[in-house]
This record gives sequence, structure tokens and C-alpha cells, in this order.
Amino acid sequence: MKTESRGDRNERVRAAVRSHIATLPVPPPDLARVVARAERATRPRRRSGWVVQSAAAAGAVVVCATGAVVALPQNSPHRIAPVISPDRIPDFARLAGPEVVWPDAVRRLPSELPDGSAYQVADTTDGDDLLVVPDGRAAGPLFFNPDTGAARAVATASVTDGLNAPQVTAARVAGDRVVWFLKGRREGNTVREAWSALVAGGQATHLADLPASATDGRVVLAGDAMIWEQYGPGQGQDDVVIRRLPLAGGPVTDVPGSRGYWLSTVPGWITSQYPGTPFGEPERTGTLIEVATGRRLQWKANDEMESTVACGPQWCTGATVGGYIALQDLDGGSYLDLKERGSLDPSLDGRLAIGGVGERNVVWDRGSGKAAVIVQQSSGQDIGDTSFFRYGSDPRSPVRTWRGADGTLMMLDLKRLW
Repeated sequence: MKTESRGDRNERVRAAVRSHIATLPVPPPDLARVVARAERATRPRRRSGWVVQSAAAAGAVVVCATGAVVALPQNSPHRIAPVISPDRIPDFARLAGPEVVWPDAVRRLPSELPDGSAYQVADTTDGDDLLVVPDGRAAGPLFFNPDTGAARAVATASVTDGLNAPQVTAARVAGDRVVWFLKGRREGNTVREAWSALVAGGQATHLADLPASATDGRVVLAGDAMIWEQYGPGQGQDDVVIRRLPLAGGPVTDVPGSRGYWLSTVPGWITSQYPGTPFGEPERTGTLIEVATGRRLQWKANDEMESTVACGPQWCTGATVGGYIALQDLDGGSYLDLKERGSLDPSLDGRLAIGGVGERNVVWDRGSGKAAVIVQQSSGQDIGDTSFFRYGSDPRSPVRTWRGADGTLMMLDLKRLW
């Protein structure tokens, strides 16, 4: 007896449902959306951001982006409002690489630090140094110049006195200082601590002891403070709050009114949108809050948006009933269907759109209209050490890193695109 595969059976059922809908005088929109959602559910889901691969023969490290970001000054070019216009849409099928589109923002990276350690890029500085997190050998973040090979510790080893199995879970540059979260065990208990030190060097400052429930990795800057998501003991969507720690030190407090909010993909903003499963009823309205100022923005989805839209302070992105990427303004206007499958996220105060378009990983500057495609090492290569997944590729990160077709590690500094 021939057995029908699950894929064939699913396709047969979907085809039958579509045929039934087509016979109805007025196809029920909810059922049409259910079908579209079911079709997308059968396709492999793309990770947001970029997948970095390493060759097993070299035993080399992979370099990845963390969730760390830096504050943007009021006159930052990132704040230029992008225009939703068909003439600003690039030809996604014919994009060049970042080294062609933004040559001054691309750097080639060695596969390991001078001591042989694997590492991850957390942030960039105004100079040539990168802020990196070594894997396994050093306890704290380092400044590393990939051109000269010079590396220096951000803080002295005294930071980790009495700390077993230390691990940096987030690190970033905040003006003239570096701030980082450190996880480990003291006297048999798991601890999380926040530290700060001057970029120029000097004694590190212990900012605060953090609760064990503080999330790792997804920590961003909001004005003169760090913020992150923290979950309570409950199971519901609302059992999360945004926590705040001043960069100058002080108590860890809740951001007022942030119960039930999450970090937006645009650093410094939080959103009422639930970032969980996409298969529930899509949210049609929501609120964005800029933590540093308290400014609140309302958004609503265009009627053509099938899924919950992801919004920054200037524009939103989502998917049509047909599964294509679409853009809109916060009020639902200026709707534009890209006629491409995938997903995009607002980044760097909303000027950039980052994500997957078709089979391509793209960075799109919606202010200038320029865009580039990240071309990974050819598929089928052994991924090797997967520790870079600890941070993941987050649209909040100021860098994109990848392994090129020839195996070279590359980095795009998003803060230097202008």
C-alpha cells in the first residue's frame, strides 16, 4: 500500500480549502487568512539576521553580533525619516555585497584573537578598535584591533575575583564608557552583575547586582540607562516588565508603565506587541514608548496586513495575505507591497530595514535607498562551533558579521554607513 507523505497530504488539504473558498460568493476573510498562515507554516522559518558558518578543518571561531547597541545623538543621520515610495525600492535580485555598497564600513576579521581564543563582536568604537567578547579563556570584554592584532582588557582581572565560570552576556560602548553584564557563580550561587569602565582604561565600577531572572544578551541603551526584559513567575504574555539601570549606577527599577511591554527592534523603544507565536490572532493596534523621553506613539495595521506588524517610530513592516513583505506608516497609510517573501525589521532608529528577502539576507538603508546582500559561505559546509547562537543575530545590533564565500570573516559596521 502506498503511503501519502505528510507534505503531499497537507498540500492536498490546503488545495481543497482554497477550492472551497473560491466557490463562495464572498470568501470569508478570516478563513482566507488561516489558509495563508497555514501555507507559511509549512515553509522553514528563517532566523532573523545572518547565519555565520565556520570550516571544521580550520577549527576556527565564528564571529557574531550581540544584542548590544549604542545611543544615538539627536543629530544622528539615523534619525532621517525614510520615505515609503516605490522609487526607493531596490532591485533585491541584483544587489551587490556590503563591501561594494559601503566599502568604508566593511572590515575583514581574523578568525581568532592573538591568544587563540574564539570571539564575538559586541560593538564598535569611534576608532579602529572593536569591543569583543572572547569565548572560554578571558573573563571580560576586550578591545581588539583586527588590523594590528592588538588586544587589551577593558577591566582588570579583579572584576572576577571569587567568580567561577564567568561569562559576559552583554557588552556595549556607551559614550566614553563600556558597560557589560557578567554571569557566574559565587559561593555556589549563580550571580549576575553589571559593570562599567572607561574606554580609555582604568578601574572598573560595579554598577549593580542583577536578579537571576534578568535576561541574557538582549540589553540595549535608552538615554543614560540600560534597559532589558525581565520575566516574572507567571506564564502569561503580560508577566514581563522592562527594567532600567542608570549608566552612572543606582538601583535597578521598573520602567513605569512597562508591564506587558517588550523591547522593540529599534533600540531605546519598547512595544506592546507580543513577540511570540505568529499563529494567533494578529494584533491590529499597539503602542510604542521611547523610554528615555516617555514619548508614546500609536500604530494600527493596514487592512491588507495579514500578520501582526513590527513597528519602529517611523514605519512598520508585516506580511500580506499572500505572504509578501509589505510596508506602511504608523497610521496604516502609505501601504506598499514589496511582492517579495520574507521578513524585515526596522533597525537603527528606523532608518535601516534588516532581514530576509526571498533567499537573500539584506541590509537596506531606506533613507538613501541603498541596499546590500550578505552572501554567506556556500551551504553544506560544517557549521562547527555554534557558540555564536548564544547572542543570535539581532536587528538591535550595530554590526553584521558573516563568513564570506572564501571563508574570510567579515563585518559591516552599521554606524558607519553614512
